[in-house]
Formats: sequence, structure tokens, C-alpha cells
Amino acid sequence: MNIQQLRTLIAIHDHRSFADAAEALFLTPAAVSQQMRNLEEDLQVPLFDRATRPPRLNAHGAHIVEQARDVLERFNALADLARSPGEIAGTLIIGSATGITSSLVPRALGALRERHPRLQIRIEEGLTNDLINRVRRRELDGALITEPLIPEPDLQVLPITTEPLVVVAPKSVRERGWKNVLTARPFLRLNRKSGVGALIDVTIRQSGVNVTEAMELDSSESIVGLVMAGLGVGVVPSRRLRGENLDKLRTIPFGTPPVRRKVVLIERNNNQGSDLAAIFYQELLSLTGGD
Repeated sequence: MNIQQLRTLIAIHDHRSFADAAEALFLTPAAVSQQMRNLEEDLQVPLFDRATRPPRLNAHGAHIVEQARDVLERFNALADLARSPGEIAGTLIIGSATGITSSLVPRALGALRERHPRLQIRIEEGLTNDLINRVRRRELDGALITEPLIPEPDLQVLPITTEPLVVVAPKSVRERGWKNVLTARPFLRLNRKSGVGALIDVTIRQSGVNVTEAMELDSSESIVGLVMAGLGVGVVPSRRLRGENLDKLRTIPFGTPPVRRKVVLIERNNNQGSDLAAIFYQELLSLTGGD
């Protein structure tokens, strides 16, 4: 049994097939299959149900995957410790909710790459609920998300910044007050599986506003574009609005009192990669001023 076999096993679990895992690892499917047969021989136990096509991890294989993640995490931590004293190096895999990546993360990555050229950070976008689960499964070292409405006791939540939410509407909408504006046109909803979408949904329901829902979208940018085309109204984080958009839109603070979403970094308690995550977190704070 070796580290590469464990990496391959984890990739099969995460990508759900030998072929997709092979593509992600830059291996041939035959090489992946041979590695798994060797691993099963070393462990003397079958890890896959080969009666299905493609083969699927059996219950024992799924259990081994979680142990493999722990071994690989500790191996990476050991490799980092073996480097020169004071050298910041290693790989950090961070998830990011759509939208956060487009503004905050690139600046943090640029600054860190300049100061610590051997520190590698990989960013993977997704919806908040999916990112939380991936952090739990150790597929991600941490994730940048909107603070969950329900506390996550097994995760550490580190605040980064806050951002007001605004109602966006075409200039032609003349109604006064955020509730009247939301009911004046079809409502373009942000995906409720996202942290911001869940916050918007809860606020609307608690305020007793009955919107006429037109569609549900995955990104604030899509909502802004549709509003500019006159197809409805929506709610987005204020930083999703660029200067050229403001002249074509009407914006109103969302909620009474106005609602702000909290951007946080989540990571597992006792995360082996916490030192690297701490460096990334401090860079994010320096860019936002911790507001």
C-alpha cells in the first residue's frame, strides 16, 4: 500500500468513476484499475462492487476512503514540516461560494504568491451546502461562504467581512419601499442552496412578503443581467454591482433593518492544514480590514 494508491482511491470516491478519477489524476483508466487491484491485494479485502458498471465502492471501501483522507492529510502535514525552517510551503484546497471568488480571493492569492512562492492554493467554487459537506469529508481544507443560518458545531467559523444586500430593479419601477418593489415585478430568486439565497429566503418569509417567483438562478451576476433586461427584480450582495450597472438600475436596501450577509472562512476543528489556512485567512482580513 502506498500514498499514490490512497490518492487514487479518494479520487474514485470523489469523482464517482474510475474514468473520471483517471482524468483528474492524469492517469490511464487501466493504471487506476491496476492500482486498486494492488490495493485490494495488499489489504486482502475487496473495496469495490464489480457487479456494477462502472464498479462502485462497497461499504468497506467507503470506510477506507475516510481513513485514507486522514492518512493523506497527515502525510502532507509531515511533508510540510520537513521543509526548511521558516519556509511557507504546501498545498491548501479552499472552496468558495460563487461571487466571493470573483472579488476577494484573486487579490489574496496574488499577494500570497508574491510573498510565499512555494505556497500553493487551489480554489474550487460551489454552492454553500455542498462546500460545507466537502469540508466535513476532508475534500477541502476550508471554504469561503456566507455564514450558515444554523450553527455548525463541528466546524470553526472565522469571520472575514460583512456586505449589505440590496433589492435591484429596473429604473422604470416606481414603487416605494423594498417590499413593494419586490412584489411589483416577477421575482428572480438566488438559489436557496447558497448561503445568500437561504438568507434572502428567510428574510422574505419572515417579513410576510408574497413574491411572484419567475426563476431561480445560481449567480448574482445572472440576476443583475436579467433585471437590467427588464425581466424582474431580485436581491443581491451590493458588491456584485459594478459602476456601469448602477446607472441602469434602481437599488434599495433589503430588509428592515437592512440585512447584511457575513462572509466567513469555515474549516474543520483540529484541521491538519490549519497553519496554512491561517496564513490565507490573515491575508483575507488584511484586504477587508476585518470589517
